[in-house]
Amino acid sequence: MAETGLQGHQVICSAFIEKEGKFAVIFCPKFKVWRVPGGRPERGEKVEDTLLRELKEETGITFDNPTFVGFGQDEQFHVRAQRKTSRLILFFHVKTKEEILFDPSEAEDSKWVTFEELKNIQNKEGALTDLFERNPYLSF
Repeated sequence: MAETGLQGHQVICSAFIEKEGKFAVIFCPKFKVWRVPGGRPERGEKVEDTLLRELKEETGITFDNPTFVGFGQDEQFHVRAQRKTSRLILFFHVKTKEEILFDPSEAEDSKWVTFEELKNIQNKEGALTDLFERNPYLSF
């Protein structure tokens, strides 16, 4: 990467949250893109623990048994910090029957979409696009 100041990837753990055949997407205020919920690990934390902690923080729900789906890479412009960040996002799949109220500091907006709608949503984070390009037959 030729960009000065841009270093190795930050690792992020995110999840496709499925409820009644639809998936939650949120509009991220930091990057101004649609994404699935998740976040960064704390020092020494296992990725599965990161995912479950972040989902609890963002949704208020305790999830069990996340299934690893794949990964995506991107460089996103962090609007608040006014800098580009390089990310490796590990994607998981979880299911719920509970009502979700997203943390407003993490989600300016949210909606439930089919998997096909999610794949075709405009202005989604680059790592999500990368995941779909790497796995064209991915489905749930």
